[in-house]
Order: sequence, then structure tokens, then C-alpha cells
Amino acid sequence: MRKKPFSNGWLFIIIFITVGLSYGIYHIYLYNAPRQSHYSRVSSSNLEQERLGDIQLLQSLESLIQAPKPRDDIERYQYYHLDNETTVATARGDDKIILISVYSDLKISTARGIHVGSSTDDVIGAYGSSYYKRGEQGADIIGYVDKINHRNLEFWLQDQKVNMIRYSVDSVVM
Repeated sequence: MRKKPFSNGWLFIIIFITVGLSYGIYHIYLYNAPRQSHYSRVSSSNLEQERLGDIQLLQSLESLIQAPKPRDDIERYQYYHLDNETTVATARGDDKIILISVYSDLKISTARGIHVGSSTDDVIGAYGSSYYKRGEQGADIIGYVDKINHRNLEFWLQDQKVNMIRYSVDSVVM
């Protein structure tokens, strides 16, 4: 009589470990993956009326109270630093704002009242539970996607508090 190399018990254990490892690796990838890879996993949120302070996406740089001068020039984007710890970016050769980042100004808030220093619960209360989670540069990030208007709003968190807000058109690659 010949022995079977694997009994049903061993086969079950091998399948269980393989599925568990695959699931774990996938979630580690998602946590560290670029923001666009999360878009299909969440429902669309309406961000059409969103703004950070007085700045909206696709607004002309010239419409800002004081037109900023470019500071950082990256291959695709031109970055402008405003006085209040806010950065905006345009595509090279265009003056339409495609990215707004607020780093520390507590007075600048989103259209729904979230600002640097707001809690994670405040963010979810204002924007809902259809968000993705990811990590970058040591921060936990929760993000909302407007699939119709092609926009993305991310809240970078440290110790369950917002420490940066980034709002951009979804084609911006960081």
C-alpha cells in the first residue's frame, strides 16, 4: 500500500497559508500603492464644489489675490508656494490649478469645514465612509474620489489628526 504524499489535512493547511499570505501581501501593496490604484475600491464622492480656503481646482493662477511666482519646477508640473503654507501646482505651460496642498494653516479649511488639526472622526463625519486608506512618508492617508469630475481629496493623518490636505485632479501623478 502506497502512502499519499499529502493527506487532505495537509492540503487544506497549504491552501489556507497560501490564501492568507496572498491576502496579506495584497493589503500591504494597497497600503503603499499610488492613490490611483484605490479608485476602483470606493464609491464616488461629489467633490465638485470642494475648495481649500478660497482656492478651487481649475481656477486660474491669475485670479489669486497675489499671483505667486514658481518655486519648484518638476518635469510635468510647476509648483507655487503661497504665504500661508499652501502649495498649488499647474501643468507646465498652463495656468489652471490642478493641485492644492495645505500643510499647517489652521485657518484654511475644506468646503465641509475640515482643516489641519481636525480629527479622523471629523473627516469621516464630514465626507462619509466611502474612502480608501493608504500610507506614504510615514503618514496614514484617507482619500475620497470624485469619479465623475475626476478629482481626489486626501487627508494625511498623524496621530489621528489631519496634518496635510491635498486636493487634486486625479491625473496628477505624485
